[in-house]
Formats: sequence, C-alpha cells, structure tokens
Amino acid sequence: MSHKTLTERSIALMKVLMLNSEIAEKVKAKGAEGKSYAIFTIRDDGTVVLGETRYKFWNQLVGCQVKLPFESWALAVWDALVNLSKGMNKEALEKGLSVEIAKKAQREEEYNWVVERLNDCFDHVCNHKGGTSSAGDPGKSGPSMTERVIVRDDNDPVVVNINANGMSKTLRFPDATGNASLDFEIGVVGVRAHKN
Repeated sequence: MSHKTLTERSIALMKVLMLNSEIAEKVKAKGAEGKSYAIFTIRDDGTVVLGETRYKFWNQLVGCQVKLPFESWALAVWDALVNLSKGMNKEALEKGLSVEIAKKAQREEEYNWVVERLNDCFDHVCNHKGGTSSAGDPGKSGPSMTERVIVRDDNDPVVVNINANGMSKTLRFPDATGNASLDFEIGVVGVRAHKN
C-alpha cells in the first residue's frame, strides 16, 4: 500500500475532525473565494472534495466543487488546532506540528501518520479529553498541590501514570512537537465546611 493511500481509519478520523466547526471553516476557507460548501468527500489518495450542493453527483456534473490536496487540508486543520489551543500547547502546535506536516505529508508522503497526529493533537491538546487539568472545574478535587511534570521520549508516545489521593489515571500523550510534555495543575476547588 502506498504511503499516500489513506486507510479506512484515517478517512474516518478526518471525518471526525471535520465535525468541529472551527476545523470545518478553516478547510472550507481553502476553497474558492466567496463560495460556500455544503458537503465534503474524502478520497483514499487524501484529496478532499468540497461541494457547493448537498448532492455529490450534481457537484461533479455541474463542476461546483473544488479539490483540495491532502497537504492543504492538513495545514487548514493545523491552523484550526492552533486557534483551539492555549499557552504552551499553542506554541508547541505553531512551532512543531507545522514542521511535522511539511515533513511527513510533503516529503515522506506519510498521510496516515499525519491524520493520526492531527487527531492526537485535537483529542489531547485542544479538546482536553486527556483529563490533564481539573483546575477551575467546580466539583472536582485533588490533592492540594501544583505539580509540573515533563516527560520526554524520542517521538514515541509515552505512558504517564498519575496517582493522587488513592485515585489513579494513566495517559498516553505525545505533545504537538512529538515529545510527551504535560503540565498538571491539581488542587482542591469549591471546598465547604460542614458542621457535624
């Protein structure tokens, strides 16, 4: 199988990423100026086809569609991810992920790797599904401390184990530069005294 041929998993992950409105808008902005797009389709060679109507056949027949190369789609997603992130994560995405996309998508044509990377960044850096911070979230509590944990490995995901007050959480987390780098803020929020 060619590196440029997307697997079914990669196509599914691309569709999931496109469900985010910020990502979808950035991708659609890569189309023709002044046009709006109702649908998109993803080909196994990485081409993303934006259609002006909801009917793929009509878009093809009348020519009211635009084809984006995979690299263009990936950079649009990267741009959206930068906007969806904050602080050190934003900086890591700006400096690291764009270089990875250029290297892996354009030079090495590792399209599936790029899709996985973008999805990991969306899930763990932008979407905060990794559960790396509970600060400021009423009802969540942890030990009274702030801890900065940095773990590095050569571009391989690493497993980070967190143990606090008898609760355990395991995360598999590469940051946007390819190294595992996590900041944890753990503390007690919304404590009330009760009379016995």
